[in-house]
Amino acid sequence: MEEEAMTSIERVYTAMNLKEPDRVPVDPLNIYILAYQGGISLREFMYDPKKAVRATEIAWKKIGKGDQVYPGVLIMDHHMFPCKSAWDPYTLHWEIFDEFPPKGNIPNFYETEIIEDYDDILERGFSTILLSRKINIRILEKPIDEILYYAFEYPKIHAQEWRKLAEKHQIPFTCGGRACIPLDLLQYYRGFTNLVKDIHECPDKVKETCEWLLEWEIISGLTEATIMGAGEVPGAEKILWFNGGPPGMSPYIFEEFFWPTAKKGIDMIVKRGFSVHCHWDNDLTPHLERMTDIAKGVPRGRIVLDLEKTDMKKAKEILGDKVCLYGNVPSSLLIHGSPHDVKKYCKKLIEDCADGGGFILSTECETPWNAKPENVKAIIDSAKEYGKYKK
Repeated sequence: MEEEAMTSIERVYTAMNLKEPDRVPVDPLNIYILAYQGGISLREFMYDPKKAVRATEIAWKKIGKGDQVYPGVLIMDHHMFPCKSAWDPYTLHWEIFDEFPPKGNIPNFYETEIIEDYDDILERGFSTILLSRKINIRILEKPIDEILYYAFEYPKIHAQEWRKLAEKHQIPFTCGGRACIPLDLLQYYRGFTNLVKDIHECPDKVKETCEWLLEWEIISGLTEATIMGAGEVPGAEKILWFNGGPPGMSPYIFEEFFWPTAKKGIDMIVKRGFSVHCHWDNDLTPHLERMTDIAKGVPRGRIVLDLEKTDMKKAKEILGDKVCLYGNVPSSLLIHGSPHDVKKYCKKLIEDCADGGGFILSTECETPWNAKPENVKAIIDSAKEYGKYKK
């Protein structure tokens, strides 16, 4: 095997600083596929970090190892108390099944109208949500010792195991903490239909609540990243700032309800010494021009923009001199395509986005658990085959 000129850590940070490394960094966003290909159940992956890390190393032999690893911070959210970053078992009926389909499923949430009165939560605080009768009461029936263990002790144990993995393989984390953009959080707490109605009937309350939720989410994410090793473990200082707003946002909704707190959150994270991995789903192509101030007031190299359905070529043209782009091989291709199809797609992405640096090759969102192993490996091989920079 040809020895590479840079380590994964050097390669990733060079790209983040919008410079050309030795080759394009590659980082399929692998989460549940690590459990599946590593031979353990989802429950084991979520509750036993030693098994999760061991499964990750086994899975790498089948799907390849990229230049970063996602250290399961979503799992920490699942166990957090009080509720954290939207997708948790307290506020949403987020359930873990023991097996992969068809006997079970990956964790799922079921939309519930938890916030009924904006004024009530603004006056009485977050406990109004936490103690709502509409939350998953079964979670609160757990013994207090178990709740406290997963809230305070488990995150340290989780972090310890993943930090060992990062040190052993000299590989950076994709991120160290997660925080949810307030408009997305309201989508989960109010329900999509109610939120759309609220935007038109009480827009000021929606904006006020978004501002109210912002600090809670940011501080929670920074706390999580600190536990994971921010300042000590490369990549742990990055906050996954998700999820990109409701699908099909009009320019009005983007401008008035999504962008103000999305940008403010970026600034808050960076001013506290951390970096931002903007994991934004949906097709944001219509809003790229509005996003040109995304890095305004932010030091170079502190933002990764991870786009799901957005046109990456246009993103490179409009934002390529401002942020490091990340993405976006389609999930459908990884499940139904061939390695040849995947490599062809990756080659085009590299041609469109790699010039001048500032690009990390990845999946369009999380790698599907049932993606073909050879297709995931093809992404990693493509970076090495097509992604070399000429010196």
